[in-house]
Amino acid sequence: MDRWLGARAEGFWPPGRHDCPLSNSYEVVGSTRSPAKTGMLHALGAEPVVVDAVADAVAKAEPEVIVHQLTALGGETSMRNVRRMAAATNRLRTEGTDHLLSAARAVGVRTFVAQSNAMWMERTGGPVADENGRIEPHPPEDAAPSVAALRHLEDAVTGITWADGIVLRYGAFYRGRGHRWSRLPRRPYGPPARPRRR
Repeated sequence: MDRWLGARAEGFWPPGRHDCPLSNSYEVVGSTRSPAKTGMLHALGAEPVVVDAVADAVAKAEPEVIVHQLTALGGETSMRNVRRMAAATNRLRTEGTDHLLSAARAVGVRTFVAQSNAMWMERTGGPVADENGRIEPHPPEDAAPSVAALRHLEDAVTGITWADGIVLRYGAFYRGRGHRWSRLPRRPYGPPARPRRR
């Protein structure tokens, strides 16, 4: 049985969802910075661990797979000052990624999966982008640090040679009615996806 470490594991499971690694009989250690979230992780079947030190958490879990979901985007989101809102997340995607990769290599991780974002894909070609699409080379000034952080994360993870490095460019199509972004006057990702009627 493979042993997984989910960094910021509460990001694995949107409310009402009970899939991801647990449904495939993997043994999952879920890290969180908040002691209040350990109950949720335990209820979902993961082994919760509250962490401050990355290397110690990885060494304790001894995972074969790490899924890097680290962001600092919890709470209310303001699009008025993107640079300030994203500063901590940018550090997690640069320095945090580097530390997590170093810890992963030290324990012999076989697969390293990281969360990226499709929001800043280059606007070229058709309406659907594939894995060959580039990150926007000329982003707006306020977004430049965030785009640079995503590029750093993607290059660092896909560039490793000691394990399989995989980057998932997340979209926001799963954001539904009632989410804070749905209340913004101009939704950054367009309207929420709707289920097809049969």
